[in-house]
Formats: sequence, structure tokens, C-alpha cells
Amino acid sequence: MSNAAATESRFPLIPLTAMSFAAFVYVTFEMFAVGLISPMAQDLDVAESRIGLLMTIYAGVVAVVTIPAMIWLGRFNKRTVFLTTLGFLITGIVIQALTVNYSMLAVGRITAALTHGVFWALVGPMAARMSPGNTGKAVGIVSVGSTMALVVGSPLATWLGGLIGWRPTTWVLGVLTIAAVAVLLPTVPSLPPLPKNDAAQTKHHMPWDLISLVLFLMLAVTGVFSAYTYLGLILSETAGAGLVSIGLFVFGALGLLGVTVATRTVDRRMLRGSVHTTTLFLLAAIVGQLAFGSDGVMSVVLIFIAIIVFGGAYGALPTLGTTIFLHAGRKNPDAASSLYVVTYQVGIASGAALGAMAVDASWTAGTLWIMAALALASTLVLALWSRPLLR
Repeated sequence: MSNAAATESRFPLIPLTAMSFAAFVYVTFEMFAVGLISPMAQDLDVAESRIGLLMTIYAGVVAVVTIPAMIWLGRFNKRTVFLTTLGFLITGIVIQALTVNYSMLAVGRITAALTHGVFWALVGPMAARMSPGNTGKAVGIVSVGSTMALVVGSPLATWLGGLIGWRPTTWVLGVLTIAAVAVLLPTVPSLPPLPKNDAAQTKHHMPWDLISLVLFLMLAVTGVFSAYTYLGLILSETAGAGLVSIGLFVFGALGLLGVTVATRTVDRRMLRGSVHTTTLFLLAAIVGQLAFGSDGVMSVVLIFIAIIVFGGAYGALPTLGTTIFLHAGRKNPDAASSLYVVTYQVGIASGAALGAMAVDASWTAGTLWIMAALALASTLVLALWSRPLLR
């Protein structure tokens, strides 16, 4: 057997797929309230805005807790910590399913949020260590889970919640989590912490390449979520309310294509691929603006072209972003991955807030202008600052 064939035969597809499935459940739980906000609010006798506030609280907890938690947990075996995060997820799911009031629901959501960032900070470095020489491919596989959560998980949870209720649907997520753990327990290898002399090299300072990547990712994700958060509204105003669900499906389907392409090419073209991705965000925003300035069939055609470009680029971003952060922080992958997770979460919150300002001003098209400006800025940062440092 050739060396290449031997390496391929040792590629840990089963545990990586199980990790991806766990990511699918975790992100589906994070986004659970998006489609079920009304029945949850009615059942608990609270305003819909209070259910929506839990999304902000969730992201806030992730942003605040992740880096301190990863510093403290760095002394433990990665396998043990990773499985523990799924224990927190199961606990949060059980509390949500049994909740009798809003406060109990908040406790359940916060319980899962406490280790959400740790889960994502671990999954990239673990995949890389389990697949030496195939980092991009491994990260791409585990990244598919989060994309599938948006494409399939969230819509399916919404549909199932309408069919059997949001509490039984929560229990379904619990069963899926237990199934993932059942596969992970016998397949994920022991991953002890890296030797202190390796991890300590970047302990006291952050290299300029990582600083540049933080700015790049912050600008890119903030721009993306300024528009993505209100994508349904954008579609409604340009293509009509009847095409919103189709548009969201197309976006998700192209997201799967994007992550597939990124997985196959990221090990060879992580820098070029990242520049291409942010450039596509800019292109999508421009075409979307043309849709707002058009009428009838032309408006529908243009917004769907924008959705196709936007969805493909959005699907590729997590794989490219995770891999490039791990490359820049390869002497301390846990710290680099934690930094990536926190930056992404802050970008989500910032983007949603900026987009809300435009929407509140009755200027939905403004969300695309924000994405265009920040996509251009992120492209320039990556091309002119990060790229020379990482070559």
C-alpha cells in the first residue's frame, strides 16, 4: 500500500462525522427560538421580544466565557473536555424541555451557552490533530454540521415544533445529542494537552498575523450578519413574501456547495480562498442593491443571483476562517481557535445590531450597503496586511 493510500485509510472519517453531527445539534439548539419564538412566548406567557432576547444573551455568554474557559481547561485532555461540553448541551436541553417559566428557560439556554464556545474552540484543533496533513479537509467535515443546521436543522425544528410542540422537539434534540455521544465515546482518541513549551511560545503576546486576522474576521462577519439576519425581510421586499422560503433554501443549498468547495481547496488556497470569499460578499451586496432598484421579474432574478453568490461565500467562510486562524496560531491552536470563536460571536452580535439600525429606519437596503462596505474593508485587510505576514 502506498503512503498516500495508508494516510487516507487512517483518515478518521467516523469520529469527524460524529463531531460534525454534534455541531449540527448544538447550532440547531442555539437557533431553536428563531422559528418557534411565537409558540414559546405564548406558552410561557411572555412577550416575543423576551424570547428573542435569549439569543442575545446566548451569544453574549459565549463571547465572555470562551477564552477564560479555554485557558483554564487547557490542562485537561481535549477528548474529555469535548465530551463534557456535550454534557452541558444535554443538560440545557433537558432544562428547556422541562421548563415551567421564562427564568427556567433562560437557565437552560445559558447552561448550553457556557460550553458552546469551548465546543467550537476545540473542534477545529481536535480535527487538525486527528488528521495530520489534512487539516483543511478535517475542519471542512466538522464545519458541514453548522451549515447543515442552518439548511436543515433550524427549518426542521420549526416544522417539527409546529407539528408536535416545541417541548417534544427539544427532547428530539436531546436524543440526537445522545446518539452523537454514543458514536464519539469509542471513536475519538485521547488528545492530551500540548507540551507547555510549545503552547507557551505565544502566551505573552499576540502575533501581528493573528491581530490582522481578528480585524479581517470581525469586519467580514459583522458585514455578513448585518444582512443575513434580515435576509427574510430582504427577500420579501425584493421578490415577495411568497418566495422567502425558497430564497432561504437556495441560500442554504449554496452554503453546502460553498463548504464543499472550501473543504477540498482550503489546504492549498486558504489565503486566496478567503480573499475570494469576501470579494463575493461585496459582489452579492452590489447585485442585491440592483434588485432593490429594479421591479418585477428583474428584481426577483437579481436578488436570487445575489442569494446564490452570498450563500456560496457564506458556506465557505467558517472552514476558511478556522483553518487560517489555526495556521497563524499553529504554536498555540487552542488560543487561536478560541480567538476565532469569540471574534465570530462578537461579529454576529455587531452585525445584527447594525442591520437593526437600518431596518428600524425603514431602509432594508441599507443592510446590504453595510455588508458591501465591511466586505471591502475585510478584503483589503486580508490582502494588504494579513497576506504578507502569513506567506
